[in-house]
Amino acid sequence: MTMDKNETLKQELIDARIQLLETVVGLSEEELATAVYSEETVWTVADLVRHLAGAESSMTRLMQGIQAGGSGAPPDFDLARWNASRIAKVKDKSHAEIIQTMSENREQLFAFIDSLEPADWDKEGRHGSLKIMSIGEICEIIASHERQHLADIKEALGE
Repeated sequence: MTMDKNETLKQELIDARIQLLETVVGLSEEELATAVYSEETVWTVADLVRHLAGAESSMTRLMQGIQAGGSGAPPDFDLARWNASRIAKVKDKSHAEIIQTMSENREQLFAFIDSLEPADWDKEGRHGSLKIMSIGEICEIIASHERQHLADIKEALGE
């Protein structure tokens, strides 16, 4: 990726985050407790925000490992189990603390993006979905992941 592509990607991440924060900052406790998914386990709006915070930091660490020559997630990685464990791990944190964590995670992601050499973008490893992806593809997933969950949150809140 060229420097322009780096800045384009960072702007896409900024735009996705602004849209997410416009919806989730200032929600009432009742709104945060709204169920978004209820198949096997109920995921609330608050759970999805926790999930997004954990996913971003984990994807950044995953990409750092791939950049350093690692293969990414193990072949037997269980994404559903990991997601549930990450949400449970931060269940006692307040909504404001999770929003602050998201801000810190984004700073770390941007520092990582800024550290990449052009050849790093094409380095590949196993994503948590078990698909082999390049660092560039994983970076792009972060913004689309936020947008998808934001759409789900908005639908659950009746927006």
